[in-house]
Amino acid sequence: MNESEALKLVFVGNVGSGKTTSIHAVSEVSVIGTEQKATEGEALHRKPSTTVSMEYGIVHINGVKLHLYGTPGQRRFDFMASILCKGATGMVVMIDNGHTHPLDELDYFLQYHKDFLQQHPAIIAITHYDDNNTNTLLIEYHQYVREHGFNCAVMRLDARVKNEVMRVVEKLMLEIIQRKNR
Repeated sequence: MNESEALKLVFVGNVGSGKTTSIHAVSEVSVIGTEQKATEGEALHRKPSTTVSMEYGIVHINGVKLHLYGTPGQRRFDFMASILCKGATGMVVMIDNGHTHPLDELDYFLQYHKDFLQQHPAIIAITHYDDNNTNTLLIEYHQYVREHGFNCAVMRLDARVKNEVMRVVEKLMLEIIQRKNR
């Protein structure tokens, strides 16, 4: 991959999973966003504002420019995720493990983005985890992803920590490059 190439990465996931926070943590430019007062029940329980259209930031890794797009977590805005996935080369599926039914949330996003995920690399990033059982947690998510026919790495992520977000983005970028070089 030459330095003039750019990659488009899309962050999808449930309300409160850390999509906006992740992009803010690593973006080298001021993030363009559409945070508004939350109105749906699930969003209201998690935070006072939520994304209604998208977030956009930029980060460079090894000379490659990465365009980062965050999608809304509220289901009524799912059409925005479909729009933002056009031309994307990879996806980070973020799941808030503190959700009442996190595996149901994961299943929803895997099924909703099934066509994209069958053709592009993705990372499943688990947020809001309990440090005491992180290994067991990751194994459960990994098994669930595999049992449902997807081939995505599963990683834990504290969306507030720049180095952790960069680790996820770098792994995704490497998978994209490896797939292009096949």
